[in-house]
Amino acid sequence: MRERIFAGEDQSVVFRHYQSSCISNGREYLVTQSLKEGATHVLFIDEDIQFDMDAVHILASRRQPLVCANYKIRFEGAPFAAITPDFEGRIDTTAQSPDLEPCGACGFGLALIAREVFEAIPQPWFPIHWSDESKTYSTEDVPFFLAAQKAGIVPLIDHVASRKVAHMGSYRYRWDGPGSI
Repeated sequence: MRERIFAGEDQSVVFRHYQSSCISNGREYLVTQSLKEGATHVLFIDEDIQFDMDAVHILASRRQPLVCANYKIRFEGAPFAAITPDFEGRIDTTAQSPDLEPCGACGFGLALIAREVFEAIPQPWFPIHWSDESKTYSTEDVPFFLAAQKAGIVPLIDHVASRKVAHMGSYRYRWDGPGSI
């Protein structure tokens, strides 16, 4: 059995699952329900993410409002999910990466978000946007990260936790190449 993340503090976990073809609706519902019940944090874990339980412990121990694990997008030769703060490139997780690194956005595959972030951003938290430039829709995560930054919140990538995550697809896409956790 693991020790508590924060000694002497009351801690509980509530598991919620929402099945829908509309990711934005699911995330809105799950966060709304969690906040109504007094949650201090929301941990998103996407169904195609495999992780060592230490990864969750690491994210929580940072005590940051918005911290995510970085992972490879699950296609051969694809980049990492995390986007640089200037939105001009991607952030790789390597053996030399710092423990924490600011990012512009990241996928929600394994992301810990404090209540204060949702309270600082007006709903909807997870809209998708159309880009006239690229002629594509955004995912639900990029608008969330943009709104968080507008509210003065700096999103962070936790590279230590990232090294304990795999994105499941044709095989396990890990920070250091295909393999298993």
